[in-house]
Amino acid sequence: MHTIVLMGTGGAKLNSTDGEQMWAFDLDALRKAFRKSVQEHKVTAADWAEHAKQFLEKQRDRQREST
Repeated sequence: MHTIVLMGTGGAKLNSTDGEQMWAFDLDALRKAFRKSVQEHKVTAADWAEHAKQFLEKQRDRQREST
């Protein structure tokens, strides 16, 4: 489960049940990267859910490798 937390400085972050946090600008960058991936791989709307799952898993793996 995810919750969005609004910050007093005008920012927002997404909290997940596994303790990970993402800031709103990270989510925007992730959204843009996903759209680009959809276009590059010519993913149909019917296949977006599976593509999103795989895309997010790859992004999470990359982030964990860099830390």
